[in-house]
Amino acid sequence: MEQWEADDSRRRHMARFGRRDTAPELAVRRELHRRGRRFFVDRQVSRRCRVRPDLVFPRARVAVFVDGCFWHLCEEHTHLPKANAAMWRRKLRANRQRDARNQAILTSEGWRVIRSWEHEDPTAVADRVEDELDRWAAIVGRIAERRRQ
Repeated sequence: MEQWEADDSRRRHMARFGRRDTAPELAVRRELHRRGRRFFVDRQVSRRCRVRPDLVFPRARVAVFVDGCFWHLCEEHTHLPKANAAMWRRKLRANRQRDARNQAILTSEGWRVIRSWEHEDPTAVADRVEDELDRWAAIVGRIAERRRQ
């Protein structure tokens, strides 16, 4: 695995950016909470990969990611820095590959993965999450009804 080297000033600058509680993530969380949905935040869900979804609904096995346009290489909004562009291209492509690998692992373990971009409307993201949770609730309801019969 390639190491990404940076000078001390760049390292300090990048350390200021958190990996959780970003504004787009908080907007989605607020919208889902307003709708009465409860969830876990930044929780590891698999032993096979270190990924920590932004929102986790463990009973329904739904994992939600709110991806940043720069770090996850959004095709609409990413613009590579001019300085050290080749390194950044490799780094961001590696991020995309890691995301795909982790999503495949979670899917194979029975998780439903919802990925959204930071530029998406939080209400639309919440709608997609609720659709998936409602689908799960309908399945659970049918199973419970069969058991009662």
